[in-house]
Amino acid sequence: MNTTMRIVPLAGVKNFRDMGGYTTKDGRTVKWGHLFRSGHLSDMTDDCGTELTARDIGTVIDFRSDREKERHPVRWPKSWAPDYHALPIGGNAAAWVHDLFERIATSPFPADELRAQFILAFETIPVRNASGVKDYFDAIIDRKNPGAVLFHCTAGKDRTGITGALMLRALGVDEDQVMADFLTTNDAVDLDETSTRLAGWLSSRANREIKPQDVFPLVGVEADFLHAADKAIAREFGSTENYMSKVLGLTADRLDKLRSSFLSG
Repeated sequence: MNTTMRIVPLAGVKNFRDMGGYTTKDGRTVKWGHLFRSGHLSDMTDDCGTELTARDIGTVIDFRSDREKERHPVRWPKSWAPDYHALPIGGNAAAWVHDLFERIATSPFPADELRAQFILAFETIPVRNASGVKDYFDAIIDRKNPGAVLFHCTAGKDRTGITGALMLRALGVDEDQVMADFLTTNDAVDLDETSTRLAGWLSSRANREIKPQDVFPLVGVEADFLHAADKAIAREFGSTENYMSKVLGLTADRLDKLRSSFLSG
């Protein structure tokens, strides 16, 4: 499927995507316009709020830490007042990156260390924040507002990438499509252009050349990131299936309720 069909350009919101259109192993389809993922909403314009209202988004789940929300608070447009759930899950990579920006003027750019931090974040988030991930599913399954759901973190690619992958798996989508959705971030943010621009900004700040490929983890994702999360889940809980059923509480009844909301056919 052409990824441009699901990437929605919105003023002030990055990496906003419709998760509809994926097919499940039993032949059903994820409904368009019911499940969305994105980066943070702190730079929303009034026009953006109008567009989100038009999409009938009634539930918003925010994975950011208190520190992130203090730096980038959401100012809700008057036209849009969804049910808001603050469910911080992790964010150690985000904190590390913030510190990185403070020290690059006096230290070489740590490209290998940067990538390792993101691998660590993917290994850590689903394990140490399992209760928060469970709250994410509970908030969606038990929501009172029947409208669409939007979940997000800061960039909409790491914490949102992990929970988005788990959501598609819970809906019965196969692994090829799960990975395709995860990697769509790179198209949504225009990885090459964005990393070139960021590397230029960091180079001027550090007074030395920083290569675009060295900053890829800051703006994009790679398959090994999601693989790292999956391996950590398997090590800690035996399998993804066991994690979802025993830790996240996705029993057969809960899965049926989730699928009835987001699947057609």
